Amino acid sequence: MKKLALYKQIRENIMQKIKSGQLRPTDRIPSEQELMDEFRVSKITVKNALTLLADEGLIIRIQGKGSFVSSSLVVSNINFSPPQTSASSMPLIGFIIPTMRTRVIQKLVDYTEHFLQEAGLSMVLSITRESSSIESNVIHTLTELGVKGLIVFPTEDEKYNESLLRLSLDKFPCVFIDRYLRNIETYTITSDNYGGAYKAVSHLLSKSHQQIALISPENANTAVEDRTLGFEQAYTDQGISIDKSLWCHIPLNILRSEQALDYVSDFLQSHSGISAAFSLTEETARLTSAAISRLNVHSNIDLLSFDNPHLSGVPYVQQDEQEMARTAVKLLREQMEDIYSPKNVIIPVQLIFP
Repeated sequence: MKKLALYKQIRENIMQKIKSGQLRPTDRIPSEQELMDEFRVSKITVKNALTLLADEGLIIRIQGKGSFVSSSLVVSNINFSPPQTSASSMPLIGFIIPTMRTRVIQKLVDYTEHFLQEAGLSMVLSITRESSSIESNVIHTLTELGVKGLIVFPTEDEKYNESLLRLSLDKFPCVFIDRYLRNIETYTITSDNYGGAYKAVSHLLSKSHQQIALISPENANTAVEDRTLGFEQAYTDQGISIDKSLWCHIPLNILRSEQALDYVSDFLQSHSGISAAFSLTEETARLTSAAISRLNVHSNIDLLSFDNPHLSGVPYVQQDEQEMARTAVKLLREQMEDIYSPKNVIIPVQLIFP
């Protein structure tokens, strides 16, 4: 069974529909968003697939209207890609992620698949749905399958179960992304969570904001912890007292429910002195923005987010997902070549003002 890059899988799927007559000349093919939802991939991957189809003359892309099967296409002339190197002859790498919900993870998946393909490696993607027990089962399944290495983006409420610890103790080729094992020697790649939060809060303080709310998931993973430490240090370095009663930690069961917006709205309403808010995640930033709008105090609270919440006019800390993925594959290859020298690589971030 051949293993194709994600964008090539989308191309093959559309070609098969054209070949079978499900899509006929001049028919509109699914939109970029529809393909993103169907294949659970990023916009970059979909664009690559559509560009390839257009270059081959199979579809025509019309700005503002969409993509259509070429009217001059002779269906019998369609040829599928020649057989690729079989997955069984290409080293398999497992990529374990908690969810496909955030754009950061979507980009990481896309870039990681790209760099693994460049390195002659095949990717097996597993989604744990924020469950540490599923995470353990996936690790066991993938190692039984014979993967040569693992890239792991741990679950949101990670307490580092025995399976993750065992990977490090056994020196199994593995790279942790975004979160890491404290006091355990292993390969980890994180964004500069501390520095990014420090820059963001320092910016808000420079604008004379002192009553700054911190909005985050209620969990203790290392990414959130480091961003919180950066928040605190910005206050300390400017000699300003910090009011931790303005910290809103949203329980995960509420964050994933319909109660989330009410929870944040109630918090903001009960702390009328807040003049700015720093959200530690893309998800909580969108919630905070909606809560501010609901309370009709949008002009009184400046919002800043860690990760791009895709909200008009909201500044954010930008991670470099491409460099994270490139470095992850590089470190994994290093271990696969029997070079074991654990390290924690911190990837720089930028403060973006849209």
